[in-house]
Amino acid sequence: MENTKDVPKSTSPYLFEFNPSVQTNGSKDWHHIFGFPKVGCSVFIGNLGNNRELGNIFGLLPNMTFNTNKSKWYSPKINFGLGLAYFNRPFNAQSDTANVYIGSHITAFAHASLYLQPRLSDHFSLTMGMSVSHCSNGHYQVPNVGMNLLSVFVGLVYHPVVLPKHFERRQIQVPAGKIKFNVRAGMGVHVLARTLGPVGTPKYAIYTTDFYLSRLYGKASNVHAGIEINHYNSYYNYIVKYDFFADHQKLRASVVTAYLAHELMIGHFSLLTQGGINVYNQFYNNYIKMYLSERGMKTELKKYISARLGVQYYLFDPKYCSRSNIYLGAYIKANFGQADFTCVQLGYVF
Repeated sequence: MENTKDVPKSTSPYLFEFNPSVQTNGSKDWHHIFGFPKVGCSVFIGNLGNNRELGNIFGLLPNMTFNTNKSKWYSPKINFGLGLAYFNRPFNAQSDTANVYIGSHITAFAHASLYLQPRLSDHFSLTMGMSVSHCSNGHYQVPNVGMNLLSVFVGLVYHPVVLPKHFERRQIQVPAGKIKFNVRAGMGVHVLARTLGPVGTPKYAIYTTDFYLSRLYGKASNVHAGIEINHYNSYYNYIVKYDFFADHQKLRASVVTAYLAHELMIGHFSLLTQGGINVYNQFYNNYIKMYLSERGMKTELKKYISARLGVQYYLFDPKYCSRSNIYLGAYIKANFGQADFTCVQLGYVF
């Protein structure tokens, strides 16, 4: 659990999960493509091993479980989900300055698990495995080291309906992918601060725009290559306030990133993972030269390495949509593993 210095001591944390889920039945093409997964929404309640400084966690997590059509009990199942978590004891400048893990009550919540599920009877199964969870507010408020939980678990599953041991899986034919031009634009928010401080800095808007080409491959992949342009109000305010640059101040408050990305297509939804290189990042480059006398490898890599994780929802299923499409996405942007900002964007596929 401890991933930085000077953090609160704690005993072993624990989590309880209640996960009502539905077995897909083949009525949608993606049910067959992914081998009849289960979809659910978990409720998590847990204690972080230190009531006074870390408190409790409550999570709500839409999720999906793969390999549910395997009849052998030793066939592993993989579950992953993205949702929100609530912490009752985040960092507080007056009452709780020790909790540098979590700086806000609400954070993003990512969870993945690998487990076995042997049958006990037609209506009950045992479940046992291991999981990893990550919580972060996406640099919306500091401190924000982020919290990682690695756990082992055991549980009981109740099946109100007796499921067949085998599912009739049909071959899905999708149209050949074509190269499409995409634009997405939106707004994010962050604080101009490092991971641990300064605390209490104001929140600033970030205006983010992407131009990229995409192409569908196979039945579940959409790949991107494009340019991302982010304009930071925090950078611009700093430049103007301290006369950091004499000219092209709005331009120098922007970051341009060239990137490649992949979408895992699940019907109208997709899970986006993206990695890129910052080709223009003048403010940060000059800022660290002036104010950070001791710079390690991580500081240097943060100048160049960009990443993004998010979810998107399309108005029309992209696999079968030959005309224009529109989608809405929510994302966390990071620089070499450190959260930079959270944002929402509206996109259009030409």
